[in-house]
Amino acid sequence: MKKEIIRTDKAPKPGGSYSQAVKLSDMVYVAGTCPFDLVTGEVLFPGDIVRQTHVVLEYMEQILQAAGTSLEHVVKVTSFIDELNDFAAYNEAYAEYFTVEPPARSTVEIVKFPPGMRVEIECIAYIPS
Repeated sequence: MKKEIIRTDKAPKPGGSYSQAVKLSDMVYVAGTCPFDLVTGEVLFPGDIVRQTHVVLEYMEQILQAAGTSLEHVVKVTSFIDELNDFAAYNEAYAEYFTVEPPARSTVEIVKFPPGMRVEIECIAYIPS
């Protein structure tokens, strides 16, 4: 098995020594995706967890498409949010993207994100044959 690094200009570039995603066989592992502007790198919609969730999942969809799959084929999500008291608002936005047979998910509260950032999401998906 050979791993393939997945890159797209339709999602934020990695800010460190990691890849947007790695494809191995029929699986895709997407790194934590953040609500950063593609040009400036600044946090989009500072403080707005709903809009940031939408942005992050749209970016994630672009990464998955670059790998040959989609949100429909996500099997596991890990979400990091800055305030569990806002879980309901985050969850409502998230649920718009996973309406049928949602993936397994863990949600973790993070103590410190960059200023204005509320959410980061990573996932594992399969590539249908």
